[in-house]
Amino acid sequence: MANEPMDRVVPLNQLPGYKVADGEPDIRGWDVVASDGQRLGKVEELLVDTQANKVRYVDVDVDGDNRHITVPIGYARLEESRHQVLVDGLGTEQLRAMPTYNRGGMTRDYEEEVGRACNVTSAAATPDYYDNQAFRNDKEMRLTLNEEQLAVGKREVSGGEVNVHKHVETQHVHENVQVRHEEVEVERRPIADPLAAGAGQITETADEIRIPLHAEEVIVEKRVVPTEELVVRKREVVETEGIDTTLRRETAEVDRSATTDTHLRGDQMDNDRLDRR
Repeated sequence: MANEPMDRVVPLNQLPGYKVADGEPDIRGWDVVASDGQRLGKVEELLVDTQANKVRYVDVDVDGDNRHITVPIGYARLEESRHQVLVDGLGTEQLRAMPTYNRGGMTRDYEEEVGRACNVTSAAATPDYYDNQAFRNDKEMRLTLNEEQLAVGKREVSGGEVNVHKHVETQHVHENVQVRHEEVEVERRPIADPLAAGAGQITETADEIRIPLHAEEVIVEKRVVPTEELVVRKREVVETEGIDTTLRRETAEVDRSATTDTHLRGDQMDNDRLDRR
């Protein structure tokens, strides 16, 4: 039906992938000044014709009225040094009489109301209604194609730890050690000439000879001596790991409808190809 919202004229902020072209002024937030020099309000959003890829209207937040109106871009002229949108040919009272815009997709009835408020019966019959060099698609609008690219990074994580410690082992040792000791050896010798040796006397007391004897004994002594040392250090090992993942990218398709309104102009699409940016 005629009063139902259409997908043809849509606010820029509702079009994913669309943006103001790099190097071109983004007029959102600029003052809107009527032809009589009075400030009307500020630019809230741009309304884009998705079939023609062109800006068609400027969404204006009207001062003091708590409402929005739309101004056809053919009436808008940019004053970049002052960040102003000058509305040529429409005074303050005429602009405030514009129908209220509900900030969504436009209906055909609403566009006709705007045309009547501008004293235009047919937008198609009045080129200036939509024509504004500053808002042409080839200067203002881009359809951005995105793709995912693989960005491989590295971070340091714990790879575990190594503990080096000492413990005591017991080993049984047997060694043969030579030791010396003294013994008493008694040799009996008969006396060949008793008279020459002299006669002895027999006494009641016994004669006694003491001979000290010596011997070696084994002394076991243990001492701690260093035998070796351990040098512990880290070294870096480089290995190769394979990474498998899936990346996405956006592609553009040109959808030609049966109506002439959707045919793409040569300066908008070069041989139906969209440049990836």
